[in-house]
Amino acid sequence: MNRALTLLFALLFAGALCAQGVYGRKRPEIFPTDGKMRRGGFYFAPGITYTLPRFKDKEETVFQHADTTYTALFNPKGKFGLYLEAGWFHATRDPVILDYWDFGLAYKQLRGAEAFTGTLAKGDSIARLAGDGGFNDKHLTAHVNANKLFQVRDYQFIQLSLGANVDWRFGTAHDYTADFTALNRWAFPPEFTGQVHFKLGYGFKLTQQLLVIPAIETPIFSVQPADAGNIGKLQWFSSTYRPLILSVRFLFLRYPKGFACVPVKQNAFEKSKVVNPTYERK
Repeated sequence: MNRALTLLFALLFAGALCAQGVYGRKRPEIFPTDGKMRRGGFYFAPGITYTLPRFKDKEETVFQHADTTYTALFNPKGKFGLYLEAGWFHATRDPVILDYWDFGLAYKQLRGAEAFTGTLAKGDSIARLAGDGGFNDKHLTAHVNANKLFQVRDYQFIQLSLGANVDWRFGTAHDYTADFTALNRWAFPPEFTGQVHFKLGYGFKLTQQLLVIPAIETPIFSVQPADAGNIGKLQWFSSTYRPLILSVRFLFLRYPKGFACVPVKQNAFEKSKVVNPTYERK
């Protein structure tokens, strides 16, 4: 029995070696490195934003002095906004560490709301306070990203991106209806914001010329304003929010004129075969 098993495994191993001799299993490249693709190209990405608030509200002591105490419960809510980016990508020559860089501009709208209830106690007198409001900020964003692809199937991949963005707020609208807000410790992002962000995407190579990459992005560190332990969050009114960007990138690969692109293989068996140029028939 042991000899039979040994022989069987030997035959299987020999067959695998034979098969690998002619057809080495190699996934087709997302960015071709054979020199037939231009290394730069255009992309655009429509999407939406969302200002993610904290998951649990808690009552805070906002002000306390002598016989006066002011406590409040803030209830932030996120809202969706518009997003649209466009730019240029540059594929690396040797995609061991990075597959491509991208540089672009974007329109980014960040919207949200906040409501509060408060208690102002002074001596024996107590006042109940309440209010709510919202914000709507519009930004022009410049960004750069370093991108790495991890193929999970022949024409599908996970994209990890680390980048930086600088935002200029060119429009803002704040409204708040309340009995009393003087002690609510309001703060807002500055006109210019600088952040380091992370992006996670899952992409598809639909044709030899088109990649489609749905992705989610969030800041992980703020340079301006100083992060102060908020891990990329920004403050509007008395609450902090985490900006999220959900986008779909359309990235166009370019080939020199006159180059006939090899058609995408249609069946699973053909997709799994890549001729090994080192193999020589005896």
